[in-house]
Formats: sequence, C-alpha cells, structure tokens
Amino acid sequence: MIEIADTASYDLPAAAIFAVLSDIPGYATWHEAVESATLVDGPLRVGARVRQTRKEMGWRGEVNVTVVQFVPGELITLATDEGTKPAVRQSYQVTAEGDGCKLTYKLTLDGVPKMFEPIVRERLRRQLPRTLRRIPESAAVTPAS
Repeated sequence: MIEIADTASYDLPAAAIFAVLSDIPGYATWHEAVESATLVDGPLRVGARVRQTRKEMGWRGEVNVTVVQFVPGELITLATDEGTKPAVRQSYQVTAEGDGCKLTYKLTLDGVPKMFEPIVRERLRRQLPRTLRRIPESAAVTPAS
C-alpha cells in the first residue's frame, strides 16, 4: 500500500480553494493526471459518482469514483469503485489560516504490485507538489510561499 500526504498554504480564503476542489469538471485544469472529469449524478454530495479520464505513467483510461466524504467548505474525499486496481482514495481537507488557508491532501493506493511501489511512490511525491501549486491557478491567485 502506498500512502502519500502533503499540505499547501494559499493566500486566499478557504472558500475559494474549496470552490476549485468542488468544481469536478475543473479538475482537468489543475490535476495533471486528469484529462476530463464529469459529475455523473450531481449535485456534489456523499454518494455522488464521478467519471474521470486519466493518463498516468503510460496508461490512459476511464475511472469511476464515488464521493465518500463531503463537508461543504471543508472536505472532499473520492474513492475508486470497489474492485478497481489499484484502489485509490484521495482526500482534500481545507482549513482557514489567518487571511488564507491550508490544504491537506492524502492519497492511498492499494493494489500496486510491490515491485512497482518505489517507482510509483517517487513519481507521486514529485507530482503532488506540482498539483497543489496548480489548484489556486484555477481561482486566479498565487499560492503563499
């Protein structure tokens, strides 16, 4: 199992970052592995289904995920459908910090063959900071240093 977590601080209200995260079709503008994303049965809530077209590490295909946690303005957690390999769970937690906010991202991958885990883990560790930096670009602001 691979578990990765990171945080980013932004000079922007938590509501602005959460607006970007809750714009499911907008994921393609800031998440480098997502080519398209569609909220299949909105509105965004626990149980809502999302279809993503992803391109990662030479693989391209559709992935179905479900919103498994949703607290408006604070938390979105997406998980792949049961039986998907590797199983993916990604969580975005936004908290206010002074005039800005902090985003805590957690990713769990289960089902990556052991021999490939070091390669996948390293690639994700390099990709994640780039992804977190791109989120506020969708809100037309720059991340805090």
